[in-house]
Amino acid sequence: MNRLVAILACVLCGGCSSAIAPRAPASASHTEVIGASVEGREIRVEILGRRGPALLIFGVIHGNEPLGAPLLERFLAHLKENPALFADRRLVVIPVLNPDGLAGRSRYNSRGVDLNRNFPASNFRKSRRNGPYPSSEPETKALMKMIRQFRPSRVLAVHSPLFCMNYDGPAEGLAAAMARASGYPLKASIGYPTPGSLGSYAGRDLRLPTITLELPGKISAEKAWEDLKEALVIFVSR
Repeated sequence: MNRLVAILACVLCGGCSSAIAPRAPASASHTEVIGASVEGREIRVEILGRRGPALLIFGVIHGNEPLGAPLLERFLAHLKENPALFADRRLVVIPVLNPDGLAGRSRYNSRGVDLNRNFPASNFRKSRRNGPYPSSEPETKALMKMIRQFRPSRVLAVHSPLFCMNYDGPAEGLAAAMARASGYPLKASIGYPTPGSLGSYAGRDLRLPTITLELPGKISAEKAWEDLKEALVIFVSR
């Protein structure tokens, strides 16, 4: 009986390190499969942090814009080495949203749909390239799942080759800071309509600060990281 009392007392006061397992650090990270492409390729997300507002980052929604993947992988490695950069925040990072397009070097998914015209935005337009209805594609559904699950406070999409820092929704200040840090031109518009785009849905409809980072057409992964490291840190830490 005395032994039981002693164990209970230890648990209640927390004085015995073996009685209660330590809490996992806020910077803990893990990878999940959040869906599969039309051809069955896994779509993976890496989640860093366990508490605080969520930030959503993704690349390669267009398979012929592959540089987003190595850039975001490099950024993930940097964040894991420097967890203080995202203290009290959760980062939801999808390096490759369109694995079929990446494998085939195509802008579209395997059904010929432009995933960045397939979101349930108020300006969605049904077409062969936009899809028969909003979120008709499994890749779009995977990203929508992350938006519903984490309710991100801001979104970053990595594209190419327009060389600018574009924004939708209440993101001008953040985009301007990222533009100054990178030397990329700040643009409120890319110059043509984008019905059903992520920017239209998240930025304009949901009023989430949404940044579209457009890399130059010809740039190495090393140069992209060198130019954008500070801007990416601003996105997660500002």
